[in-house]
Amino acid sequence: MYSTDGILVGTFQSIWKWKLIRCKSFFQRARCDSLFYARRAGLAPTLFCFSDKIMHLADYRIAPAETQIIKAFAIVAMLVHHLFLETPEYGLGIYSLAIAGKVCVALFVFLSGYGMAMSFPQKKDSRLNTAKTFFFFLGKRYVKFFLNYWVVFAISVLIGIFCFGRTLEIAYGTRDGLLAKFISDIFGLRGFGSYNITWWFNELILVLWLLFPLLYVAMRNMFVSLCVIVFLFINPGDILYICEIFANCLSIYILPFSIGICMALHAERINNVLNAIPQKILLGVLAVATTIFLFLRGVALFPEFSYFRVDPFATVSLVLFVVCLCRSTKLQFAPLQFIGKHSMNMYLTHTFIFGYFFHDFIYGLDYPILMFLALFGISLLISVLIEFAKNKLGFYRLQSEIVSLISRQIPSNRN
Repeated sequence: MYSTDGILVGTFQSIWKWKLIRCKSFFQRARCDSLFYARRAGLAPTLFCFSDKIMHLADYRIAPAETQIIKAFAIVAMLVHHLFLETPEYGLGIYSLAIAGKVCVALFVFLSGYGMAMSFPQKKDSRLNTAKTFFFFLGKRYVKFFLNYWVVFAISVLIGIFCFGRTLEIAYGTRDGLLAKFISDIFGLRGFGSYNITWWFNELILVLWLLFPLLYVAMRNMFVSLCVIVFLFINPGDILYICEIFANCLSIYILPFSIGICMALHAERINNVLNAIPQKILLGVLAVATTIFLFLRGVALFPEFSYFRVDPFATVSLVLFVVCLCRSTKLQFAPLQFIGKHSMNMYLTHTFIFGYFFHDFIYGLDYPILMFLALFGISLLISVLIEFAKNKLGFYRLQSEIVSLISRQIPSNRN
């Protein structure tokens, strides 16, 4: 009994582990393989017990719902950052939270890189078709961004000019080259000189998307990925500052964008590493790490490791913490998902509320919590109204038709 069954059980369990590592979609195939091996060996009870254990391994890839939850954290951090960054009179604690809130930018660009890498069609095709795929893949991305951006842009500029007197001359600071500045603003390329200063991020993300094909191709190799990330973090000789001619802060945020691409391309390896740690321990470690990194982001205890240098670590730890929390609790966090879905509109509009149109009202509330709740509530309400109008006017139907037209130009997969 010992020699035969023991050897068979050990052999088939080893085979199982080998197939688990090699199989890219092991969660779909695990139980089928269990049945196959069990029937061949006559060890159904033993291997099904082993199979059940394997099936409980967590998948730590970021699901769409978790993306919205992370966006909710990011937009809250953005509101705190913008609302209290220039008001140190509310105390060191609030001011430190405002500085830490700048991590919102790293979170957004990380999610963008991760989402693009995850959704990019996996193809084994000619270089010509691969280039065509990249072209139309990015085309869909740009179309969706600009259609949504132009809606808010038109509403904001019209209300700003006719209701609050924020003319183009006031926004751009001069009448010289007004038309050129306005057109570049329409296409998100005005940087910090935009009609809304917060829209500087548009230029950054649009340029990062242009870099996606290069980074995606380079980082498919794990070793190259690590080399790229280390290079971007060290920034030898400040060589990356040359990137600033293309977009503000590109030299800083190309790193979290690249990390997002890397984690998407090598999600299976990351899964294997994380599954080697008990989930409760992993959750605790990530919670502590996220707290420490955010603290260091807000309080510069170590000059060489503070502010932007901490962003990649705080971003990865926060993202993994959210994913691990969702896996361990099985909760959907629906309110956070709702906020995350409105994060783009809130990003585009919140500065008008506290900075341009209702500055005295927001800061007249005196108490930081009331100021934040007012800004958050008004921004969310405006976003809900915008989405309601877009749905009534058939905006998403039009967007879907345009995106579908572009999608049909992407070469189909070949076996």
